[in-house]
Amino acid sequence: MAGTVSVVIPAYNAAAYLPATLQSIRDQSLQPAEIIVVDDGSTDDTVRIAESFGARVLSIANGGPSAARNVGMRSATGTYIAFLDADDLWAPDKLERQLAAHRTFGAPSFSFTDFRTFDDRGIHPRMSELRQHDAFLRVVGRIDRDEIVISAGAGRPVLYNSYIPPSSVIVRRIDALAVDGFDESLRAAEDFEFYLRLLRRVPAIAVMKPLLYYRRHTQQATSNGTAMKLAVLDVAARVAASPERYPAADARYIARTEHLRYRALGVEYARIGKFDCAAGSFARSLAARPTLMSTLAYVAATFCRSDIGGALYRTVKTLWKRRPGRR
Repeated sequence: MAGTVSVVIPAYNAAAYLPATLQSIRDQSLQPAEIIVVDDGSTDDTVRIAESFGARVLSIANGGPSAARNVGMRSATGTYIAFLDADDLWAPDKLERQLAAHRTFGAPSFSFTDFRTFDDRGIHPRMSELRQHDAFLRVVGRIDRDEIVISAGAGRPVLYNSYIPPSSVIVRRIDALAVDGFDESLRAAEDFEFYLRLLRRVPAIAVMKPLLYYRRHTQQATSNGTAMKLAVLDVAARVAASPERYPAADARYIARTEHLRYRALGVEYARIGKFDCAAGSFARSLAARPTLMSTLAYVAATFCRSDIGGALYRTVKTLWKRRPGRR
């Protein structure tokens, strides 16, 4: 089955991280049939590095990760596509374990794995996001003592926010193309929207073992909390406008939790001191569903928009930064 896997890597000015990423493919216990690096208009050494590792390079004008992944998928020869972002790393047995799960649990169209985050300081010790969402999923079996396999879909809501990094996903190429791949008009949360369309067509499984190391750094899109929350709201609006394209359980869940997304956006705006935007978001949350939490948040944001409130906010923020024990 390893010979049927194409690895697709979208890469934009990825020279700093790409060698380690490609080495993590070289270190796989099960080797893929091909590695495709889609050079998304890079101006650094991305192409040279990719070729030095034996990858097939496809160069395109800069169009974002969705366009790059789509180009890679259409060019791939494998039955399955394994996505890998140019700054992430795979555990050495990632492909082997994930493909074993595909063989064992009903040959699903796509699968994803648990993951750990890391940065220049090392691996983060806290549990990944995937574990926090497993209430939406259903345990279907085990491969070994600690590797739980979970079924996604089957009438349950699966996604509220994107908690499946693309680098953890293996998908059957024919199914990815059947739903038209990634939406190239989205520059963020495009993976979230893609998974929803896939789950409308086919079930998935999750291997609850951290087989991906997801790199955190300031250059990635997910580091901008406000932009990500706006992108998820955009996806939610698309689901509401065309619910027939998405799983019914997810469409209902997204409609039911609209107030939570606007409240989360308001909190993000407040965190960076944009209280006009925060108040507007809390007002949208109240319009979707009145709650005490959103009411209090709206009152606080409105107060902070005033001269007195703004001065008080800045004072409290300064004192908080100077608190004893803060590094």
